[in-house]
Amino acid sequence: MNRESGPIAPPRGFRDILPTEARELGVIEQTLAETFAASGFTPLHPPLLEYGTVDPAKGRRIQFLDSDGSLVALRPDLTTSVARLVAGRYRDMTGVLRLSYLAPVFREEPALSGGSREVLQAGVELVGGGGSLADAEILALLVESLERCGLPVCESTVQVGDIRLLTGLFATLPDDARGEVIRELRQGDIAGGLRRAGAAGMPADKLRRATAALTGVAGGVDGAGVGEICRVIELARDRWPGSAKGWGAPNLALLPALPYYTGIVFEAIHPDAGVVASGGRYDLLIGAFGEPRPAIGFAIDVLQLHRALFAESWQPRSQRPLLLLRASVDERATMRCAASLRAGGLAVAMGDVAERAGRAVIRAEVIDERLVKLDDGRVAEAAALAREMGP
Repeated sequence: MNRESGPIAPPRGFRDILPTEARELGVIEQTLAETFAASGFTPLHPPLLEYGTVDPAKGRRIQFLDSDGSLVALRPDLTTSVARLVAGRYRDMTGVLRLSYLAPVFREEPALSGGSREVLQAGVELVGGGGSLADAEILALLVESLERCGLPVCESTVQVGDIRLLTGLFATLPDDARGEVIRELRQGDIAGGLRRAGAAGMPADKLRRATAALTGVAGGVDGAGVGEICRVIELARDRWPGSAKGWGAPNLALLPALPYYTGIVFEAIHPDAGVVASGGRYDLLIGAFGEPRPAIGFAIDVLQLHRALFAESWQPRSQRPLLLLRASVDERATMRCAASLRAGGLAVAMGDVAERAGRAVIRAEVIDERLVKLDDGRVAEAAALAREMGP
């Protein structure tokens, strides 16, 4: 589309990803896919559209009416899509499912917020596995995935909480008041949530205990009964010690924005990129579509991970150079020479490439179907050059 025919920028909250960034993202995506597969997780692809009623983040879905009048929405959350899929496609399966995905989700953002409406997520869901061992495995896999991509993980990077312990701090409040407190906390307003709890009549001693637990006052977290959180972190470190063997810290104030979590929750945070990944246990979500099944998983925001890696001066693993091949007078010889080079594992482009995405290039001219002349003056056989430069 040219400038005269209409706007050339994408809609608000969406952006173009150019070749250099796309190549770097491809390296991250491949690393994540390989890491997930090494732990037995199988990829699946939920549809781009879901019915508009299937949305845990109500008010944030991008929705419209399709041609038959049904309300549909661009999927706002992959965990919910997987839960629906499992309830329908695997309703008679009683074993453990290990599922992974790499796909975008779409969420509405206020016009002036500058927020992205398209988020690229990579994640896993362990369905049918309960208990500390499953919790620890998924937590460890998250840390392993980040570190294999090149992001160092330290104690403060990964925060671990538990919805049951958090709501238990306010168990003495009436349901309505407790719901208001949780809403405040979900928005990150700890002070506001504690004020609301006090105004609702929470006893002073319990309010002091909740304040200490949520603000990390010495002894406050210990007094809230976080032994199980610490045990899960220790088990996870046994599976993946990581570059910093002391990674992971309890944080009872952790309350993800999505409301379906029922147990342990966790986030990976980077000072220059914010929340890079989040996840937790959601034992009731699949029950919204069929029979309840225990489940836990995480989602990595791939673009935020890329941003965090960039802040750490990360470089993607090097690719083989691209061979730019100038044609000879004999066009058939040119084609056969290029085919021989590619058969040897080389990336070959005929002529020039304007957008190289940061990739190194080597130039050569075809002499005949067997020989090429490199720009440094060296003449080489195509097969020998493929062996020299190939994998």
